[in-house]
Amino acid sequence: MSKQNFNKESLIGISPNSKLFKEYRDSLTSLSTIQWEASIGLILGDASLQTQNGGKTYRLKFEWGNKQKFYVDHVYDLFDEWVISKPHKKTRISPKGNEIINWGFQTISHKAFNPLAELFILDKTKSVPDLLVKNHLTPIGLAYWFCDDGGKLDYNKNSKNQSIVLNTQSFTDLEVLKMSQELSEKFTLNCEVRTNKGKKVIVIKSDSYPNFVKLVDPYIIPEMRYKLPKEK
Repeated sequence: MSKQNFNKESLIGISPNSKLFKEYRDSLTSLSTIQWEASIGLILGDASLQTQNGGKTYRLKFEWGNKQKFYVDHVYDLFDEWVISKPHKKTRISPKGNEIINWGFQTISHKAFNPLAELFILDKTKSVPDLLVKNHLTPIGLAYWFCDDGGKLDYNKNSKNQSIVLNTQSFTDLEVLKMSQELSEKFTLNCEVRTNKGKKVIVIKSDSYPNFVKLVDPYIIPEMRYKLPKEK
């Protein structure tokens, strides 16, 4: 039985230990090249790796705000065969009384995600080892990292600043410094580490913007282009 002629709808709501689910899972082997490269950037961003069986297999979990619903759908389509249920809506009320809407989904647990866990998981925590950016981040991954956790340094409507910021606040200062150095070396980008509210972020300076946009432009969907500075 192959995934091409398998009806995923028949798997919704059934146990992952059922025969039908196991047959589908066994029909999958490894991530495609674009799925692997995108995963590197997505995990550097907001995606998380999770295990439910002590590290025997892993799954990817995604969640974004309502403003990024089109991006949610795009990533869902990218990992289509690995995801059983469509993105689900999560609603909560903020301390100020505002309605907050997020959309999330997750892949099935599968050994195909284990190589990603070997790269990113240390002592059950997401981390960035030496040379991860240099050896594993591609322009595709950089584009997804930017769409996830990047944006303009200056959102002033009339700003001519073309600097890019990667919001790396969830990583340690040393990890951010390593990533900045490796980004500079691998992609010939003028990067520096700055402090934002006590946490470190990576800034790709204006003079590197033409090179940056040349790298990522083919892989950024139209709806996410609002994050890019205006061309001079």
